[in-house]
Amino acid sequence: MAQKLLPKSNAVVLSSSHKSRPFWEGRSPRWICQMMVQRACVPVTGGIYRLNKVTEPFIPIQVSAGSNLINLPAENLNIMHSHNENTTLSNSYAAYDEAPREIHLQPIQTVVKMHTRIPALYSTHHNQLEMQLSLSAEYMYESKENLIYNHPDWGLINNVAPKLQIKSDGGPTPDLLDEMLSRVWKVPDVFAMHPEAIASFNQTCNSMGIKLDTSEFNGGHFVCWRGIPIIPTNKLYLHDGEGKTLHDRNPGESKTDILLLRMGEDKQGVISLYAAGTEGSPRFPFITVDFMGISDESVASYIMTMYVAVAVLTAGALCKAEVVI
Repeated sequence: MAQKLLPKSNAVVLSSSHKSRPFWEGRSPRWICQMMVQRACVPVTGGIYRLNKVTEPFIPIQVSAGSNLINLPAENLNIMHSHNENTTLSNSYAAYDEAPREIHLQPIQTVVKMHTRIPALYSTHHNQLEMQLSLSAEYMYESKENLIYNHPDWGLINNVAPKLQIKSDGGPTPDLLDEMLSRVWKVPDVFAMHPEAIASFNQTCNSMGIKLDTSEFNGGHFVCWRGIPIIPTNKLYLHDGEGKTLHDRNPGESKTDILLLRMGEDKQGVISLYAAGTEGSPRFPFITVDFMGISDESVASYIMTMYVAVAVLTAGALCKAEVVI
């Protein structure tokens, strides 16, 4: 005799499924943003960062010092050394660039609108308003990382000094990364590469029998070269060499850029700029969320804003190599 059991199809009438928060596949780790927050964030007042530089000459890399090896190059900074007693000392001052560059903070903004009944009625498992604000913030952070690399005015890709740009006919190799280190040699912090470029570099090292070290940062593990971590980013796009972005890699023909940079104001490196007073909240760092009111149709509006820019304080803080993968 068959037992009479409550069927599953009937039982689920009284059940409520576990509902996850919404996950967006476009979210990336944004390692460069995390590193800048910890090492190289500078608040800016007035919306403009004026980058002042000293015009004194300096010792370039890979250049002979000439016949006078005991005196450094100078114009207005004059010192004396190895001199006799009662010698009249030279006068010195540091000349500033009379036309300093000004970097303007750029806004990233959006307005989240929602009928007031939505969060009131449909937030049993997850607050609908918080979810919309959170997803919008994620897209803003992704946009910030993209601008850090690719903004036409102050993006890193477009602010590499000519002498620090390298073009290679092949993929990333140990020799190429060593050449980059010879140019950004004053305490470099990090390489940045497209994931496909990292894979190509790993394959080259494997074929040469080179074992790469790894390092840890904020829960992420990175391959290192000469102790310098290599962070992945999908914002250093694959391209065809003529400005056209490629969605898929065409092996042996796709090009991409590798960056090596030094970070921090104290190290005269690359810094991330934000508007003073817009530190945001622990939930949305550097994003301000302001309530704009409720319309006659009961639609609530919230404006989300962040201000971003980066500055390369000295030319020797950033090197770029174009490779083929």
